[in-house]
Amino acid sequence: MKSFNGDNYRDDRMYVMRITSNYSKDQEGAVSASMKIMPETDLDKPVVMITYRNLQILPAVRFDEFSTLKAAYEYAMEVEPTCPRISLGGRPPQPVPSWSDHIAWLHGQGLISVTEGDAPVPNWVSSENQNPRETFMSRQT
Repeated sequence: MKSFNGDNYRDDRMYVMRITSNYSKDQEGAVSASMKIMPETDLDKPVVMITYRNLQILPAVRFDEFSTLKAAYEYAMEVEPTCPRISLGGRPPQPVPSWSDHIAWLHGQGLISVTEGDAPVPNWVSSENQNPRETFMSRQT
């Protein structure tokens, strides 16, 4: 945990993202997405990318809807490397790292990208839910 400006962040990133096809949208456009860890995103459905402040309770700060998972990944690959970091005083890295350098940095921190299956879970989610990083790793073996 890293402290910055009076807030406790889960790691060096100030924001994290999650992609899911398990969401609904009401007539007014409000989006609801379950925090339950789903085994996989349905590739045939539209997806939503939710951006959270990387605090223990993961408050959502942004929702972006995409018609395909590929489009969501392309967007993530543009914005994820620009994420402000605690270690940089809350600023994004300059110059912005390439995608491969960003992935190397994440892996060096013991983290993974949203494009690799990262699905942050707030501290209030039941402990009976499997850790998303463990879910990702088990699917890779």
